[in-house]
Amino acid sequence: MPMPIVRLYILRVFARFFGLALFVFMALLVMLNFVQIVNKGALAGFSLYFFAKSVLFLLPNIIGTSLPLAFLLAMLLSLGQMSQDGEIIALRAGGFSFYGIFTGVFWAALLSSALLLAVNNWLGPASLKRSTDYTLSMINRVTKIELKPRTFQKLSDWVLYAADVNNLTGAMRGVKLVRMINKGNEPAFVTRINASGGSYRMASDRGLEITLGNGQFSQTDYKDAEKILYGSFSSYKTLLPFFPEEGKARKLNHRELTTSGLLALLKDKTLDAEMAVKYRIEAASRFALALAPLAFFLVGAPLGVALDKRGRSAGFAISLLMIFFYYGLTISGMVLCKKYQALFPWAIFAPVLLTGGAGAWLWKRRLYAK
Repeated sequence: MPMPIVRLYILRVFARFFGLALFVFMALLVMLNFVQIVNKGALAGFSLYFFAKSVLFLLPNIIGTSLPLAFLLAMLLSLGQMSQDGEIIALRAGGFSFYGIFTGVFWAALLSSALLLAVNNWLGPASLKRSTDYTLSMINRVTKIELKPRTFQKLSDWVLYAADVNNLTGAMRGVKLVRMINKGNEPAFVTRINASGGSYRMASDRGLEITLGNGQFSQTDYKDAEKILYGSFSSYKTLLPFFPEEGKARKLNHRELTTSGLLALLKDKTLDAEMAVKYRIEAASRFALALAPLAFFLVGAPLGVALDKRGRSAGFAISLLMIFFYYGLTISGMVLCKKYQALFPWAIFAPVLLTGGAGAWLWKRRLYAK
């Protein structure tokens, strides 16, 4: 059967342009995020390890943003080149229908939309949260830790004091550690650790690892000073984490919440009305943006075939115009839904519907007529 060979050839041409376009868009977005991190002041305490972690966890979101753009550009360029070289006409003369020619690219669009559903609704928000955690940790404290003698320094829930510190070897003398333990929003216990000596070292992305010797441990009730737990030790090891515990976790942005998390919050009757609108728009937009490759396929296939001698330059120009139109209309729809709730969710899905409708019209006008 010759059809699989034809599909494989078209997919190979499409994949070459798609891979190049995806790389270019991803590289641009990585550079943009790098500039944003620098503008937040990360270079004041730059850590290559934490920066790499931050960018790594941004990749799912970068892929989710780049994939529809790369798909549209690759489709117009690949089909434009095939039309310019007369290959589309040759395939049609060989008895292949447009449906048969574009079947492989259609399945690629369907697969891309399925991937975007997973990225937009689950993987992207979860990864964005991790990336933000690493960025904030790098900016606020991770790379700036330099213990000074006779100075109280707060690390997460702990306060550290040392009478003498050697920052080259990590050795300390006259060490004191204090931690306030809360129950709910109320202070409950105070933990104190005193030691004659010890040492510290950075423990990767987890925190500051403290090793103490010859000291005492005590825990007192905040409301009743007579309730005390006391003991001594010859060796003690603990970790002062960079990230706060769950009770003091930072408030997450709506883009850092998975869609299931957003829907769970929307069930909360005490949720602020403005936040509820924001959560609904975010959840709906994730599904709408995941349909972009399918919409771009519907409109890109007939446009790519019609390029003929204009080839790549025209395909590139048309793809840029469509990207500006599509995403400009998407952002406008989100703003309108926030201002006029009666437009939700139609304004958010309007770009998909309009692009798909335009694609159906082009298929009927250009492809049926040939």
